[in-house]
Amino acid sequence: MVKARKIMAKLRNKYRLVLLNDSSFGEVFSIRLTPMNVLMLLSSLFVVFVLIIFFLISYTPVRHLVPGYGSSGNREAWMDLNQRVEDLNRDVQNKQIKIDALNDMLQEKDKKFDSTSVIKNHK
Repeated sequence: MVKARKIMAKLRNKYRLVLLNDSSFGEVFSIRLTPMNVLMLLSSLFVVFVLIIFFLISYTPVRHLVPGYGSSGNREAWMDLNQRVEDLNRDVQNKQIKIDALNDMLQEKDKKFDSTSVIKNHK
């Protein structure tokens, strides 16, 4: 209890922040502050900053950059695109297998070719 009172007393001590003109030493600006006021100011600025970020994400197109946020239509479109990419990759691999088999036949390598042996050799 005594420690908490000492801390509260220190937070209520008043200090003066003064800006002076360097050449004339005239006072340009002066303000009385307490550590409690500074703490309240900083916490208020933090809350305002968090609210600005929240509203920016909630009500602007920036929300689409947040992972996991978006409509179900977008998710279905991504799933469809992903399936198409997988199908295209599979087609490219099959064509590469056929090209390799044709190259081997043109180079007259001593192999007997059929569809199953070519697929087994490339896996």
